Amino acid sequence: MKAIASLLFLAAAATSLGQPVNQGGPPVTVRVATEVEELARGYAAAFATITRTPVYLIHSRDDTTTVLISIKSVKASDGVLIVQDEKGLTYVINPRDVVMITDAPPKKDS
Repeated sequence: MKAIASLLFLAAAATSLGQPVNQGGPPVTVRVATEVEELARGYAAAFATITRTPVYLIHSRDDTTTVLISIKSVKASDGVLIVQDEKGLTYVINPRDVVMITDAPPKKDS
């Protein structure tokens, strides 16, 4: 009985050692979305849920805050936002610069 078990073990070991490591299949590419890509997709998805108009997009860069009014579409493209207003103007914005997208009018500074 020990002899049969030993022979089965050796046969199994020999067949597993004879398998090539790489079967020669196509290479596998794994792509992981970056933080800004995820952020851009999140803003685009959030914009789609706002039903009241007008929609405002507030963004800030280099200590300058800008309010875009009457936003009609927000789309994510890789790591940027493509924003279009009701006049047809298109803005390409880094999603890290977005402060908020809202249907509430921004407060005016006194």
